[in-house]
Amino acid sequence: MFELDQRIAEQLTEVTLSSSVQVRCGSSNAFMVTASTIIPLMQMFEMGGVYICASKGAIEIIESFESIGIDTSNIQFIDLVSSGVLGGTDVQFPNVSFVDSPIMLESVLLKTLYILRISQNERNFVFIDSVNALAIYNEERMLAEYLHTFINTFRQREVLSVILNVPDQVPPTVLANMDLYCTDLIDRGQVVIH
Repeated sequence: MFELDQRIAEQLTEVTLSSSVQVRCGSSNAFMVTASTIIPLMQMFEMGGVYICASKGAIEIIESFESIGIDTSNIQFIDLVSSGVLGGTDVQFPNVSFVDSPIMLESVLLKTLYILRISQNERNFVFIDSVNALAIYNEERMLAEYLHTFINTFRQREVLSVILNVPDQVPPTVLANMDLYCTDLIDRGQVVIH
């Protein structure tokens, strides 16, 4: 049985559409924290959104969500991982699109804006999974600048931005930028099992 973190849903009730939420987690509880964030956005707030997949391919994420009963049809996935894999862009899901590489940050932003422009949803979120995955491929200063642009772009359009990260795997400049520009913080650090 999968159990959601209800504290995340409670914290999300305090954010607005023009908010940017930094969600900190550990690598061991990232999926639980992600699901605990996505489910309230879709069910309680009736939002649709764009999910930027930088840590795992979209198919793997969709299958993980479906295994716990999350309907992903109202989310558009931008996959930055699978395009380099043989046959990676040949998928059965109509809500998956691809950007060739995680270093093509401007392409990710433009594709996200395009998806939101044609969206039928009144309220939307954009979810980045995850900054630490983007930090592997992008120079620290460039990634910090991109996140600043990303956050402000969606804030102006009243699209909730949610940025997942594992803080001990994110460069200090990037983390400092998120601390500065994000309006809210959900911190569900590493879960320690005794």
